[in-house]
Amino acid sequence: MNLVQAMHISKNYFWLEIFIDAGTVAVVVVLITRYLLRTGRLTPRMNLRRESMQLQAGVFAFGIEALLMLIFPLFTFTTHHQLIILLDGILFASLTLLVVHYYLATGSNENPQVPTVKAQKSALKVFLLVCYLFCLSLFLLFLINMTQQQKQIHITQLIDQEQQQLSLIKENLTHQVYDATLDTLILARQVNLQNVLINQPEALSELTTDYINLSEIKPSYEQIRFINHEGLERLRINQDYQGQLVVTEDKLQDKSNRYYFTDAFHLNPGEIYISPMDLNIEKGRIELPFKPIVRTATPVSDSLGNKQGIVIINLNASELLKQLKLSAKTSIGEMMLLNQDGYWISGREQDAAWAFMFPEFKNRTMEKYYPGVWKTISANKNGFLKTPDGYFVFETVETSQPLLALNSSGQKQQHPVWKLVTLVRPEIIAADLSDVSPPLGLFFIMVTLVTGIGALMYYRVQHNNIKAQQKIHHLAHHDPLTGLCNRRLFSQVLELELARTKRHKGSLALVYLDLDNFKSINDVYSHSAGDYVLEQFSERLKLILRESDTLARLGGDEFAAILPIPGTKEHLEVIAQRIIHTFKEPMIFNEQSLNVGISIGIAIHYNGQPMESLLHEADQAMYEAKKAGGNGYRFDR
Repeated sequence: MNLVQAMHISKNYFWLEIFIDAGTVAVVVVLITRYLLRTGRLTPRMNLRRESMQLQAGVFAFGIEALLMLIFPLFTFTTHHQLIILLDGILFASLTLLVVHYYLATGSNENPQVPTVKAQKSALKVFLLVCYLFCLSLFLLFLINMTQQQKQIHITQLIDQEQQQLSLIKENLTHQVYDATLDTLILARQVNLQNVLINQPEALSELTTDYINLSEIKPSYEQIRFINHEGLERLRINQDYQGQLVVTEDKLQDKSNRYYFTDAFHLNPGEIYISPMDLNIEKGRIELPFKPIVRTATPVSDSLGNKQGIVIINLNASELLKQLKLSAKTSIGEMMLLNQDGYWISGREQDAAWAFMFPEFKNRTMEKYYPGVWKTISANKNGFLKTPDGYFVFETVETSQPLLALNSSGQKQQHPVWKLVTLVRPEIIAADLSDVSPPLGLFFIMVTLVTGIGALMYYRVQHNNIKAQQKIHHLAHHDPLTGLCNRRLFSQVLELELARTKRHKGSLALVYLDLDNFKSINDVYSHSAGDYVLEQFSERLKLILRESDTLARLGGDEFAAILPIPGTKEHLEVIAQRIIHTFKEPMIFNEQSLNVGISIGIAIHYNGQPMESLLHEADQAMYEAKKAGGNGYRFDR
């Protein structure tokens, strides 16, 4: 398993990993079985050949290891990887040993008993049922693994899609904040502002015009203000539905106690302060309707370097949130924007949005609604988290990131951090995968039916084979290739014919036939060609000999024929010549012409001659014909 995993096979090809691993252990099991058989430590069951036992042991090992490798991925293990490999090895060894011992091997072959036909049928039923259920289990586990893999791929694609979406939204948010910070720095270095600091005539009027122009260009700037070192507003431009409004001197306010003034004023000139996103407060009350604001400010210093106040821009974040909600329409999850303390800025508008602005709702954080989730989100810049509520995909919006190049002091400043989060609920994932499950279920049912019918048909075939065992005695006395009598039956027939000849004082001839140069056909054209020649040879002989004659294949390319009442020697010569003439016609195998000759030895039985002598004389006559160059015949005398 370690070796296969070291290949780094893609998860999309998990079946290849299973095949390699199971195939490897199957080869090892075959080699071990072969060694145990050769050393006599393992004995195959009755009627089971050693080669078959090795093959079946390998097949069982392959199936068991494949089954384990399909089962393990379905469970989530918290144990070490090496322990899983150890568990796999123990289970594999135990199951394989049990199967090989109880199904393939026996302790000894003493007093073997041939199973009855009924027992064979029962064993066949059990074997087919076990194999059918086992293969069906493998297929079902394969489909389950494939479904889980497709589900995981689908989830990964959804998460990647959401992460890309969050990344684009993040870039848009930081870009708009960054634009405001640049404008703030430009306003702080204006010549007209410096003239205001030294109380030049018309300077405040010119500065007002500058602020109005910027406000017209940037309608998202809710307010542009200059606040002096005492926290008093000296100039303020408001943006409303009527356009730009210059606040009169009698309506300018004291902001010395506001957090954004004190925090910004303590910075060095050239440094930027960015406030958290909150709701705008006018005259001590939250402005209605809610107006989310992000403030960018920077200290203003005179020509001597003394700080004289701050320039501040109120960026109306409503447009940011509108764009966020528009982007959320292309997302499959629930889009949220939270501040660094885990409070909702966007999302959950009905019960938790802007809860930090209201003392009575300070407990409505993400931790309350989704326990444990905020701890992970706040500790990481981006990623995803799987929970019972679904997948939380998150991205961190750091407003300070674009400003690092502008911070010349080298001091680390605290800027607001927001968390973009999207929640992909399980029902959304399930709905996307709902189109896959029915076809797979139907496919499994079809395979179950087809393989079940196939197993039933196979059983019927084997059942017929078992019934046909009563014919084994007949088949045991005939050559399987040519269908002729084999040596055993030939000897029995010859004994009967000799007894009949002796009893009726008849005549009998024994003919031995051997093909010439048959070995070269096997060597040059393959054994299939040799088998074809033997079959054709026997068929041609049947056409020449009589029905009363007995034709047999003694082995290899040796044939023999028993000819009762053969007639005179001249009649036997005619038969021999006809046989030789017949085999002058070539045999066609795979469009190749095969030429063979035949050597014939003929022995005529005389009264009182024993069978062994007759066989010897026919055999010697055939060898005489072969020594003479073949493709001819000889008599025993």
